[in-house]
Amino acid sequence: MRKIICIILLLLTSKFSYATEQIPDKLLYNGKLFSLATGWGHPSPLQTYFYQKDLKSPFPIRSTANYRGHIATWEINNNKFILKEIRVGDEIDKAEKYDIKSSSDSISENGSILADWFTGVLSCYIEKNPKETLFFYIRDGEVIDNRVITEKDYKKIEKISEKDTTNHELMKKYAILILNQNYISYYFRLSTGGDQISISNGVGRFMNKQGFSPILGLFDNNHSYWPYNWENFEKTGAPFCKWIVEGNKIYLKEIELNTGTSFFEVATENIPLDELFTTEIVNNRVYANWISGIYTIQHGEEKEDALFPGMKEFKIENISYLRIESGLILEEYTVPANYLAKGIPEDADLGLKKILEELEL
Repeated sequence: MRKIICIILLLLTSKFSYATEQIPDKLLYNGKLFSLATGWGHPSPLQTYFYQKDLKSPFPIRSTANYRGHIATWEINNNKFILKEIRVGDEIDKAEKYDIKSSSDSISENGSILADWFTGVLSCYIEKNPKETLFFYIRDGEVIDNRVITEKDYKKIEKISEKDTTNHELMKKYAILILNQNYISYYFRLSTGGDQISISNGVGRFMNKQGFSPILGLFDNNHSYWPYNWENFEKTGAPFCKWIVEGNKIYLKEIELNTGTSFFEVATENIPLDELFTTEIVNNRVYANWISGIYTIQHGEEKEDALFPGMKEFKIENISYLRIESGLILEEYTVPANYLAKGIPEDADLGLKKILEELEL
């Protein structure tokens, strides 16, 4: 029961997790226009499109209240989750302009597409009626569950006990709240960026194009395939891994789950390698033969923030750009952190130029 109380406290305080409140997306449902919560732990469903494809987002940051650079309008119709349009500044466009595609459906006559890449929780509200929240759980673009939770429901859940397990409707509402909190915590921790990697010249932060853990490549960068995502109520969290480079080969040494929405501390849980790997484990490590493409290593050290004592910030000194194929480093270029301050230098190595162009830097 103590665990239940802790989860409830997280649910009731999660709205304070974000430094700056973000402008919401919009959702059309049953003839009503809802605001769709977005933030560090609640990415816009459009952001997850680029996450899963390990692509750079085409939308530049517009303000501290709109880091994602866009406002998308969505619709739920016949239990299908549909992207209708995208607003960037004063312009309104369809998905086709940004080469955003559905994998299982064609573009409709009005340019809308099925958002079949999205699996996650939507938290929606009507601004004139903040006393209730509408939650949807979407899997591969289809609605799996939805619940309306009122202030009265929150008060009941705050006092929930074992005798309430017979109240099936209340327990379903409780379950979707836990799912939502797991979802927020996962993406909040995923956004911290960078695994730890030991290399010949020290320790750095290793990441894919999006700044996420390279272990996700083992699951096609699809976060809904990560075994410890928000759906796993027993073991849940964003991956943080430790790697080592030996003889230009990359090995995975440790897997850790990171959870929580505090800026000052993170809850961690170690995952034994044999939970994900079997015969591949040699000398307590796994050869990362699933890693192929362009990756980066940031070199530097963590230093305490002068304005926020107790909060550490990683200060980047140098960056290595890597081309990797099946876990083997084929090319490596290390440059100062400010190397691209004025764009790609004309005298840059041709191999490095090609990598930076592929990264769209």
